[in-house]
Amino acid sequence: MKKAVFIIIIVILVSAGVAAQSLDIIPHVTDIQVESSGNLIKLSWVDSPQARGQVFIFRSARPFIGSIPQHIRPVTIRYGQQYYIDDTDDMESVHYLITASDISGLRYDVILPRVNSTSINFIHTGEGEEPSVSVTFMEAPVLRDPRSISNLKAVHDGDKVIITYDTSGPRRTAILYRSMHPVRQPHDLLNAVIVQSGIISPFIDVPVPGVPWFYTVIFEDEIATGTMGIIPGENTTVSAVLITAQQTSERSLRPIPLPLLTLRSAMPEGFFTDIPSPTPLGIESLGIVGNMPSVTKMPMVLKGPRVFAVDLEAPTGGEESALFQIVMEYFIKFEWESARLSLQHYLSLPRSRDVELRARFYLAQTLYYTGRYRESLMEFLAFRTHHPVEANSWIEAVLTAMVY
Repeated sequence: MKKAVFIIIIVILVSAGVAAQSLDIIPHVTDIQVESSGNLIKLSWVDSPQARGQVFIFRSARPFIGSIPQHIRPVTIRYGQQYYIDDTDDMESVHYLITASDISGLRYDVILPRVNSTSINFIHTGEGEEPSVSVTFMEAPVLRDPRSISNLKAVHDGDKVIITYDTSGPRRTAILYRSMHPVRQPHDLLNAVIVQSGIISPFIDVPVPGVPWFYTVIFEDEIATGTMGIIPGENTTVSAVLITAQQTSERSLRPIPLPLLTLRSAMPEGFFTDIPSPTPLGIESLGIVGNMPSVTKMPMVLKGPRVFAVDLEAPTGGEESALFQIVMEYFIKFEWESARLSLQHYLSLPRSRDVELRARFYLAQTLYYTGRYRESLMEFLAFRTHHPVEANSWIEAVLTAMVY
């Protein structure tokens, strides 16, 4: 019988391109360790003190680069256990990612180098040879769409900020975000504002002075499909741009523009004698113009609400009973603000996976109906992993509302 020699490789995965300073911002587990015995692998780590919800362990036959594949179902471990034993079942290689979550269930899917991701390669040797273990650090290549945003720069010019970036391939709709905080992961966009959709490099922005600003550019179709990646230095800036009050005051000290110059005032007297003077409209003409219907923008038609059939039948009890009550008392009566507050309070406590998924689907709808489109979009993007067809229709509705 053959014995297995395995090499434990801690892979530097730069999926989110997270800089060292971001480690103080994003909750994450630390000090991941690996022990083995035959086909059994024991993972251990130190839980995040900032996120005290369940810990999620992802396993894949490929390295975790860019984002977590949607088809991978994680194993959940209670906060505080800080270890997990897995059976590799004679796999040639296995890759692990451990992520933290808060008590409301918000998961921080960030891949950090040498911190919460591990790769193990098994090398089979001949019988009689003793297994050995060595630890090596290596860099994994960053797999990026060559047509994505790259080399994003924001440079101030007086009281303006000039945004430039590189891209290739067919023209796609790009959205510019502005935030007072660095954007390190998709959820950070909740604190950002949309400056403009459909921008083209270079773009000029005039932000509020005296505040440090960070910029992010993402393609609209990446948001709609849930494939957007945040890579500092590529599609989001790592240094803030600050417009000082002095730079703003210089705008008011610029020379007064020259008066409007017309051809009639510039040419000698009598040059335009053959051009008649403008004749004012008569009373009848003024009446016709005044009665012309004004062109008004059609009101936006919102998407109709959706409810799972299981939540329209009274359960026998438990956590589903409280969700049923929220749906019946507020949601189906279109009392969106009350429903939103009740759902947020409901989700502040740990729930079973299926019930939490349905509750977040209703929360995303209430955010949509109360005009909180960015928050709604993030919730629907998370929901898309489990119900892609239903989520895509809502994502399209939210994007339409955001640019209406």
